[in-house]
Amino acid sequence: MVRPEAGAAELQLDLPVPIPGPGEVLVRVAATAICGTDRHIYHWDPSLASMIQPPVVIGHEFCGHVQALGDGVRGWETGQYVSAEMHLVCGKCRACQAGNQHICERTVIAGIHQDGCFAESVVVPASNLVALDESVPPEIGAFLDALGNAVHTVQSARSIAGRHVLLSGYGAIGAMAAAVVEFEGASSLTITEVSPTHLERARKWAAGCSGQTPIHIHNPAEEGEEWMKAMRDHTKGGVDVALEMSGAKPAIDSGLEALYPGGEMMMLGLPSGADLVLANFSKNVIFKGLTMKGVLGRRMFATWQEMLGLLKRGLRVEHIVTHRCGLEGFHEGIRLLDAGEAHKVIMLPSAGNPKIPISCES
Repeated sequence: MVRPEAGAAELQLDLPVPIPGPGEVLVRVAATAICGTDRHIYHWDPSLASMIQPPVVIGHEFCGHVQALGDGVRGWETGQYVSAEMHLVCGKCRACQAGNQHICERTVIAGIHQDGCFAESVVVPASNLVALDESVPPEIGAFLDALGNAVHTVQSARSIAGRHVLLSGYGAIGAMAAAVVEFEGASSLTITEVSPTHLERARKWAAGCSGQTPIHIHNPAEEGEEWMKAMRDHTKGGVDVALEMSGAKPAIDSGLEALYPGGEMMMLGLPSGADLVLANFSKNVIFKGLTMKGVLGRRMFATWQEMLGLLKRGLRVEHIVTHRCGLEGFHEGIRLLDAGEAHKVIMLPSAGNPKIPISCES
């Protein structure tokens, strides 16, 4: 929970079980995941502090089982295995009416504007539930929200199969996007990252891939322009798609430079400031006829169905989970994420689950 004093996050163990209202469902949380947004809230970053009115239970990535139904709810049963879209949209604005609910101008986000899922139970609108197959392990079901961001970013490009792809930023969502790109059969995948721990994870993941998509991993901070020369050599001139997951200005500038004429940049990463000045804009964007597209959230609910289909077809994302703990491990999970020592920290609410100390996977 975030309490009013400076927005400090604290553990509170005596919260009452919420009661679902009409059209709502109470879900018993089986597993939940710490997101980058939760980190920003924890540190009371101005961009999010202005959006939150404490006290509020944070967290928006989870899966669980239906515990109780509010009045008027049909089509769901107690015990059913579910996740949920935690962006609550109005359904009436121009974006919603056009089928673009993911950019609803009146979006309310559970875990920010109202209580979220870092608890044993959470209430969500029945219309936001997503049924899960039992073949989806709770540790994966816990971060489908984030996986949806990755799938949405990748699938915002015209196509991936048979094309050369650059991915900048191998954080948790970048790692998910990389797995989707490899699974979809790109001609090549070039990953750029500067964090030593994330680079190590990227190389370990690439070593275990099928080899059908050649994967090249570079640290631009150490290699300078050499990585760009190597990329242009193996792609015969440049990449077709750049997936910008980092929000870092050098990565964005390099991505635009790396794109072959007519290429596309899909931008999910958020720059640290409100403004962004691009280097060589005319040369790298206008004169190359590039497409730049901002990506927000997940399409409701097309992206959910697409990613569940990918998982059913064999997409592997288990490697994204690096640490597990009970809810009491939240502060340590934030520390690990801040230090770059974790990708996804999964929390298992104490009731009905064993308390698993935080530990790295072997």
